[in-house]
Amino acid sequence: MMAYYFPLIFKKNTPYWFFQRLTETQFEQIQNILAEESHKDESEQILCKACQHKITSLENKIEVNGLHQHVFSNPGGFVFEIGCFSGAIGCVNQGSPSLEHSWFTGYAWRFALCSNCLRHLGWFFQSGKDSFYALILKNLD
Repeated sequence: MMAYYFPLIFKKNTPYWFFQRLTETQFEQIQNILAEESHKDESEQILCKACQHKITSLENKIEVNGLHQHVFSNPGGFVFEIGCFSGAIGCVNQGSPSLEHSWFTGYAWRFALCSNCLRHLGWFFQSGKDSFYALILKNLD
């Protein structure tokens, strides 16, 4: 009988691991669970439309001022339909924070770009310790 050793984590994002000896059946069950979670994660991913880089996921959708989706125009007259997200690991924030022409009162904004292709995907808004991303929906898949 083949023995497999599999790392187990007590708490997510902690460095405490130990290895447990598993039977072949137990190992296959764990592989199946991980495969299902992987497919679930893929279906919930939100990608950059230009390069397919992972930007965020559906689990990060939030409401700001009572809505997830908003439609705003900037001072140049360009209209944007945005969705609000608590995080966007695939974005890099660019520029100095500005309160000028902010769509969300009390929040300073910076540009949010795809960290892979640098396409403009939206804005990062921050007020004190509170922050969120407002991403342009037509630039996402």
